Amino acid sequence: MKARLREKFSFDAAHAVVINGEPEEIHGHTFKGEVYIEGEVKEGYIMDFLELRKIIEMTIGPLKHKNLNRIFKNPTTENIALWIAEQIKTNLPENIKLYKIVLWEGDENGVEFEF
Repeated sequence: MKARLREKFSFDAAHAVVINGEPEEIHGHTFKGEVYIEGEVKEGYIMDFLELRKIIEMTIGPLKHKNLNRIFKNPTTENIALWIAEQIKTNLPENIKLYKIVLWEGDENGVEFEF
């Protein structure tokens, strides 16, 4: 039987998004997110939460307390979420699929991608 597992994460970082060719002033956020994975339930679980947490922490570690403009050409929430998703996909066991990622820029603005 297939099921989905969810893990939350957060990190603080600064960015200045470029909108219509104009960069905003640099400012910071607490980014909050959720990773949803999908797989077969075997021996009572899909994947060890600790293993998934390790993959997420390894992925977001380089973003913590950084100026995201030094990492991304245009650090929009969409671009950051897609980058996180690609890193996580690369590190998941082959029988586990990334199902969805949600990334919030502060408390009001967010993006969601399903794969």
